Amino acid sequence: MKPRKSSSDGFIYCYGNLYSLLFYWGLVTFRVRTQSDGGAASSPVSVLYAVCVRCFAVCGYLGSVLIKLEDERMAAAMIGHRTPVVKVIIMWECLSCSITYVENFLTLDVQRRRHVKLLANMQGFDLDISEEFPSVRWNYQRTRSKYWYGTVIVTICFFSFSLSLILDMARCTCGLSSTLLMAGTYILLTSSLGLVGFVHIAIMDFVRLRLRLIQKLLHQEYEGSSGRDRPQTTVHRKIAKLFEFTKRCSHLLAELNAVFGFAAAAGFFYEFSLMTCFVYMICQKVLGSEAWDLEYTFMLLHVTLHSYKLIITSTYGYLLQREKRNCLRLLGLYSQHFPQQPLARSQVEDFQHWRMHNRQAALIGRSIPLSVSTIFLVYSGMANYVIILVQLLFQQQQIKERQRVLGRDVDIVGPMGPRTHLD
Repeated sequence: MKPRKSSSDGFIYCYGNLYSLLFYWGLVTFRVRTQSDGGAASSPVSVLYAVCVRCFAVCGYLGSVLIKLEDERMAAAMIGHRTPVVKVIIMWECLSCSITYVENFLTLDVQRRRHVKLLANMQGFDLDISEEFPSVRWNYQRTRSKYWYGTVIVTICFFSFSLSLILDMARCTCGLSSTLLMAGTYILLTSSLGLVGFVHIAIMDFVRLRLRLIQKLLHQEYEGSSGRDRPQTTVHRKIAKLFEFTKRCSHLLAELNAVFGFAAAAGFFYEFSLMTCFVYMICQKVLGSEAWDLEYTFMLLHVTLHSYKLIITSTYGYLLQREKRNCLRLLGLYSQHFPQQPLARSQVEDFQHWRMHNRQAALIGRSIPLSVSTIFLVYSGMANYVIILVQLLFQQQQIKERQRVLGRDVDIVGPMGPRTHLD
């Protein structure tokens, strides 16, 4: 039988690789370690590495775009054949992915202390549950498989889609070095935005699973309270610990919102703008009755990938809120299972009072709840903007058609010489 991993080692086993990617992508300045090794901490070398990666990603991408635009041949190949609206969309995508990347690492840097404290609390949470309930067996292998391999697959998709899109959009064999630089840095920028989102999802799922575990332990204590093999004092002490663990989960959720709330909001806005722009470009291609280009296939794959991240993030926010609601409801039944215990009634009353002042939910930004309704909010806004842009496209096509018809009705006979009233 293999030795069971400790809770701290299990946390690193599940989430250590995700945080290593965050570090290698330049989004955080610390490395995650076990509590026995000092926990998550920064060093001058790690800070210097993160700064170098950030400068390379932002300056390399914007610099390669400027090189493309300043060269007439490369600029004509990349954007010379496009409409003015599409040129604006491409420039906006270049700026928005860079700005969102900068906003993400600045937000994580500002909240670094709370971030490190959040990770320490998560490591200690599993350890405390294992000490109080030795029968709990952590299935860390399943959690690792779900997030680590899933993140690797999505990162490969980001890599392949972004590389194919940039290489096809450049449309020029000249300036190969600038094209490769632009493709590599664009991959780094876009995949890092997705990586922050998946780490956010992983921590939300961590809190959700702990709330579900608390519910199972509560059911065991409620069902085992009628037996005579366990003293009632032990049952009440364990239930009191479960009340405490629930409050700690609520605190973890509050810290999660403080660390990832604005980063998630920046990611959602970027995905909203990217999907709006790319969907409009696809609609323009379809409505123009032009031959389908491979570039638009890569755009469609990008939209699908960002839609997947948006749906998964909103779904996990909803599931977390549902588990918390069920857990709080189950804790409120404590006094009903022990009607003869004044301690149970007083503890439930205190817990209800605490619940009134602690209504944490998964948020994006400061106040927008992360739920299934968020999906409708983003897609309805995207649909409205796309409809407006498509209407403008129809009006532009009608104006061009009228100009073409007017040009056919006018016949120029020949040049007219100078004439005066004397003639």
